[in-house]
Amino acid sequence: MSVGSEMVTRPRELTGRGLITSASWMTGSHLIAQAFAYGSLIFLARRLPPASFGTVAVGTAVVYITTLLVDHGTYGAIMVHPRPTRSYLVRAFWRCFLIGVVLGAVMAASAGPLVGTFADGGDAPAVALLAVCLPLHAIGIVPTALLHKSMRFRRLAGATAVANVGSASMAVVAVLAGAGVWSLVARQVALFALLAVLTTVLCRPTLRHRSAVPNPSGVHGHEHSGDRWFFLFGVTMMLAANIDYLVVGLSSDASLVGLYALAFTIAMAPSTQFSEQVGKVLFAAAASSPETSGVRTVQSVRLMSTLLLPLVPVGILLAPVLLPAVLGPEWVGMVAAFQVLWVAGIGFAIDNCIGEALSGTGHIDFRAKVMAVRCGATIVALWVLVSIDGIRGAALAHLTVFVPYAAVYAIFGARLAGAAPGELWHALRPVVAAVACQVAVTVAALAALRAGGTSGGVSVCAAVAAGLAVSAFLLLRPFVGRRSQ
Repeated sequence: MSVGSEMVTRPRELTGRGLITSASWMTGSHLIAQAFAYGSLIFLARRLPPASFGTVAVGTAVVYITTLLVDHGTYGAIMVHPRPTRSYLVRAFWRCFLIGVVLGAVMAASAGPLVGTFADGGDAPAVALLAVCLPLHAIGIVPTALLHKSMRFRRLAGATAVANVGSASMAVVAVLAGAGVWSLVARQVALFALLAVLTTVLCRPTLRHRSAVPNPSGVHGHEHSGDRWFFLFGVTMMLAANIDYLVVGLSSDASLVGLYALAFTIAMAPSTQFSEQVGKVLFAAAASSPETSGVRTVQSVRLMSTLLLPLVPVGILLAPVLLPAVLGPEWVGMVAAFQVLWVAGIGFAIDNCIGEALSGTGHIDFRAKVMAVRCGATIVALWVLVSIDGIRGAALAHLTVFVPYAAVYAIFGARLAGAAPGELWHALRPVVAAVACQVAVTVAALAALRAGGTSGGVSVCAAVAAGLAVSAFLLLRPFVGRRSQ
């Protein structure tokens, strides 16, 4: 990466409309991209056995955990740095890249023992090739942070969309050509490669802007002050999100890991593919104007809850009907785990709105400590519950840990972000009431339809539709009434 001689431009301050526009670009393009990504995943699931997914899931888990060692807090430190200089960015890039190369070589060399331990019956060469993702990820760290910092969300959204569509298309072509498990590997490597190239190209205009912000006193001593907390948060978050594949793999084989991996990927989509995209905007906005963080936090929590909470009963009820029908009968074993993970995924997506506000307002130390406790608790819960109940136990471990984690964020995290817990509850109360009515209508409709002899799949779909219509009416009524006045 070549860095011009000028300083990076100061992040633009986001107005309320600008926040919505930026979030719309990040989520809209990402939803389109993920439609291709998840569409290709379903297509691949119908043509590949669960063991192939289990092999790549273990390799990908190792990649994502190791990327935090490659990043070691660089992204977050650039985001909160008031004026990163040319030399600072060059050092950050080469540091990340060299670590990525070394760790990639280590991962490739240890692919055999990794597969033998965590994905018995899997393909070691496939995991070895996934190690290429580490240096590719390193190339994109600094450009991605700069695009976020300068609020170039449209460019970043376009890069993400192209990378996801391109990698998904490559995987489909590969599996049609008979590549087998290598189509899943190609999907991951292509994604990392496209992101590295596109973010590097797109951030170059940003690097040419001159900063008009005077250098604050003491800034040179600030360069690494936040690194350790961002690093701790990143490592523990990635462990909490990926260690379950390894724990499941220790007590089973690649096929069971594959069932769990696909359930986790789909069920956590509200958090990983939606909330995290909005969170990037919230993080940048909080760093730019921390004085309005409290209002934005309450608004974002209410919006995320309005969009996602009504989907909790929908996903639970439709999973036994849709997943085997779409993926095939060999994937029936993932249904129970998916239902539990779906609840946890939506909960984590809502909590993430508070978390990103904490990072942007300088409270990454609090967020990192809470995440470290969550990670430790998740590992303990996984170790106990997987031995008792397999992949459903792994799912229950995430849900069990979520409850106290959410309470800490709602009580203590919200205050640090500038929002009182009472304000959050006031904002969420109409949503909770609407979802309660939705559940009541859904249960009543399902009981009536089954009593009338309607077939199982039809009765579930009709009851879910009736409940969803009720919640949509209750949640949209205030906005319709406002517009009519």
